[in-house]
Amino acid sequence: MRYGLIAVAGLLLAGPALDASPRVVKHHHAQRKKIAKKAGWAGAGFAAGHAAGPAGSAAVGVAKYRRDLKAGGQRRTKAVARIGAPIAAGAVAGPAGTAGYEAVEHRSWIKRHIFHLKPNQRKKASRKN
Repeated sequence: MRYGLIAVAGLLLAGPALDASPRVVKHHHAQRKKIAKKAGWAGAGFAAGHAAGPAGSAAVGVAKYRRDLKAGGQRRTKAVARIGAPIAAGAVAGPAGTAGYEAVEHRSWIKRHIFHLKPNQRKKASRKN
């Protein structure tokens, strides 16, 4: 009788714990580090471009995309374009050209963070344009 009561009490107490879904914990520190890393590269490129001109900006780009440059093939071609396109835009149109190139390159981020458009709203907005 005593063991039966203990078993019933155990089932009653453990029931909600067995039915509960696993606790989902989201860690946001990785996102903050990713944003800080991107900001660091952007700041380094800007500072090097300001101090040493296009050559400094290119040196930072080569350091950032060194693995892609080493890989070869399409990855290398894309890395060269990522490094050279803003420099070329800056040489042709000055700082406004570089800013315009970066705006086109990061248009998805701008839509998401500046205009606060959700994915389904982005589809609607792109259809209107």
